[in-house]
Amino acid sequence: MLITRKYIGIAIVAVLAIVGSTVSVLTLSAQEPGSLATVVATHDAAIGNVKYCDPRTDGITVQGSGVVTIPANIGVVELGVDVIADPLIDARSTAAHAMQNIIDAVKEQGVTDDQITTTRLNIRPERTWIEEEFSLEDGSTGRRSRDVIIGYRVSNRVRIEIDVADTSQEEDTDILSAVIDAAATAGGDDVRIDSIYFRADQTSESVDEARKLAVQDALHRANLYAGSFGVEVGGLLSASEVVASTPVFSDNFGLARAESAALDGPSTPISSGDVEIRASITAKFAIAQPGCVDKAAMYADKDTE
Repeated sequence: MLITRKYIGIAIVAVLAIVGSTVSVLTLSAQEPGSLATVVATHDAAIGNVKYCDPRTDGITVQGSGVVTIPANIGVVELGVDVIADPLIDARSTAAHAMQNIIDAVKEQGVTDDQITTTRLNIRPERTWIEEEFSLEDGSTGRRSRDVIIGYRVSNRVRIEIDVADTSQEEDTDILSAVIDAAATAGGDDVRIDSIYFRADQTSESVDEARKLAVQDALHRANLYAGSFGVEVGGLLSASEVVASTPVFSDNFGLARAESAALDGPSTPISSGDVEIRASITAKFAIAQPGCVDKAAMYADKDTE
């Protein structure tokens, strides 16, 4: 009898559990759409609408840039000679003679040895494909192609740097034009004037000014995005920077312009300009939200209690 009553009691508990679950499901199903959201909202209200965040990882990452323009104080001319001849000794000798003529000519314009730097010396064979006729065993002939060395190319390049900081704009033009015209005349058909550009020595004041502008730009962007997302910018988490200068390039000079400068024509026109010093910063800021709780820090505090 006791055993029978025990099983009857267990059966009654099971039935009540099933009925209760069914009633709960039916009650939830009977609610209007959005009732689940209401339950969630009620739960959030019960815990005080706590927003968990980790300011060490959550944040806003932006890039800021700053540009400072300063006058160029160094003019740079990159030039040299290209010679193709056979045998190799003739190519090397002709190139060396032409380069020496160029160096002597630019020195006459006031260029010193410490302003001239050799940047490249290259010697390589020049090849071409030729067709030739050959005989087959049956007496017929055929044609085939093969590459042959037709000479050797010797390329020699130098970079000439001229300090124009203490000269006027017109004198800058006169100095560089005179150097280019002298090199073109001395080197003849073998001369190659690759590029002319201006650069500036980066002073600490100009670089720091570009950095300040980059920081201001990064802060502006961070606050702009934070305001759009409805949050506030917190403390700085990390930052990295890149600083570079952008020279003002003149036209590239090829052989045709060098040849025209060697003639009895006007002096080669050169225009200097300014140089842009750019600073770029990548910065990450924490997100400061009202009611935001650092969950990781909270648990860390509990562990120390």
